[in-house]
Amino acid sequence: MYQDLVRRFNEHMELKRPPIGLAFVEDVPEGIERAPGHVSSTCTFWRFAEQGVFYATAEDHWSCPVGMMTMGFETPPVAQERAQRLVKSIRQVTSLADLENGGLPVVTKPHSHIVYGRLDQFPLVADVVLCIIDMRQAMQVSGSMEQVYWPQEKGQSAYTQPTCGVIASAMNADMPSMSFGCVCARAYVGLGLTDVVLMLPAGKFATLVERLAPAVNTPPAPQNHRWLPRWFPLFARQ
Repeated sequence: MYQDLVRRFNEHMELKRPPIGLAFVEDVPEGIERAPGHVSSTCTFWRFAEQGVFYATAEDHWSCPVGMMTMGFETPPVAQERAQRLVKSIRQVTSLADLENGGLPVVTKPHSHIVYGRLDQFPLVADVVLCIIDMRQAMQVSGSMEQVYWPQEKGQSAYTQPTCGVIASAMNADMPSMSFGCVCARAYVGLGLTDVVLMLPAGKFATLVERLAPAVNTPPAPQNHRWLPRWFPLFARQ
């Protein structure tokens, strides 16, 4: 379904990791197996999704109360209490104040399961496409999407804490979004120092692929710098 788009996207972006798809569904299509078990964080499923396609239930997200909430699963009081305790325990190293202020993005589409998987193997229509890209690639994406979507009038183009909130942010606003990555995502997903998470509504993925071609083929700036202002060398020498 997405093979050709993924191939062209990889050619333009030279990705180090494959893009994955997420579909929020009530019923899982036949032939898709359940996730191998509980995970420490919701974003750990992203790593598994790079290897194949599977589905996960609310129970499979139980070990990550914050992720369980952002994914839009019904959270019992005990899970909400665990989420609040988690926030308080890590606020010294990061900021999750949105949760305490009631501003945490939450997926609103009704669902009981989430299908995760490599986009080039995805067997159904995805809701969002997740890509891990570096800053150079983020610049290319931003330059391409700016012609149509950037900056956003609703939602936000860059989401910080927690990283999984970027899924709901992109889905609810139907707009592309990026996240610089929280502590948990950097640990469990293996984000590099210059990596960011790009989240696209799946319906906008083809548009991005089409607009990337001229962006990545733009010739580099002249090396003699004759086009720069005469005063620029004063700063370049500092």
